[in-house]
Amino acid sequence: MTLRIAWIVYGSLEQISGGYIYDRLVVEELRRLGDQVTVVSLEPGAALPELSATEYDVVLGDELCFRELLPIFQRPAPPRRVLLIHHLTAWEHPTGAARTQILEQERAVIEAADACVATCYVTADRLEAEHLARRVRVAEPGADRLLRPETAGQEPSGARLRLLFVGNLQPRKRVLELCNAFGSLSTAGVELVLVGAELEPEYAGELRACVERHGVRERVRFLGPLAAEAVAEQLALADALVLPSALEGYGMVLSEALWASVPVIAARVGAAEQLVNRTGAGMLYEPDDDAALGASLTAFVADAQLRRRLREAAWQAAELLPRWADTALALRATLAK
Repeated sequence: MTLRIAWIVYGSLEQISGGYIYDRLVVEELRRLGDQVTVVSLEPGAALPELSATEYDVVLGDELCFRELLPIFQRPAPPRRVLLIHHLTAWEHPTGAARTQILEQERAVIEAADACVATCYVTADRLEAEHLARRVRVAEPGADRLLRPETAGQEPSGARLRLLFVGNLQPRKRVLELCNAFGSLSTAGVELVLVGAELEPEYAGELRACVERHGVRERVRFLGPLAAEAVAEQLALADALVLPSALEGYGMVLSEALWASVPVIAARVGAAEQLVNRTGAGMLYEPDDDAALGASLTAFVADAQLRRRLREAAWQAAELLPRWADTALALRATLAK
């Protein structure tokens, strides 16, 4: 049966972030399956158009739009309402009045939904543990967005070890802590490559000041946001992908790194623990422990045998990772109910 789906997001699906990449690739897969997917792009605060059951079988809203979604989710006799949750906005805020207010708004839209789908089992478990949702379905991201490099599994040939970060340069990603840890390494035989948009100019300035303070400017490269093909090229050159985020819905770049046979060094958030336990292809540390981040980088850089073992495990991980076709089918099972 063909499904008629209204897919609600802020702005364009072409934005470069994990959540938008997830939404865009699943929309493409659903269309390949024959479903009719209409992307409804909203500006924050804008009213949703009328989305009637005569036009659509299901309305899927990205939870990022929770304020705008609530009115349509509460309309009488609407199409089936499904909420896609990467992570909650309230989780980005410290404990306090602002967090409480946002969480109550998010709780209301969760309760108004007919079904909730999380992009990570960790997110689903947290939603249930915090009594925000029950029976949360999961549709994990695929790992096969990027082509596997021809050199996958081989030792990179660069003169220096290369640590790679991919993600927007913002405080939640803890890039400043990564720059501090990198600057404290005792060897000059390693470089750090940062791929991602500088969304907050003041924070970007702090990153560059940190790099200057440690005297490592010539070994840290700021590449800005890159298209998928260029990200694949950077992964092909990397010895490890480092993701020090304090909060992730999933952390898609982790599975994409493993797909490219690149081991990961990551904070124990999102899918990191699950992926590393499943594949043995990475190192984990507690997200708020800056000393542990530095110790992990130091251990990786100093131990060639460790690097070889992790690289071999990453090479073998591809068969254990989901594909985007699997993601679409998992989500579609909930949309069709």
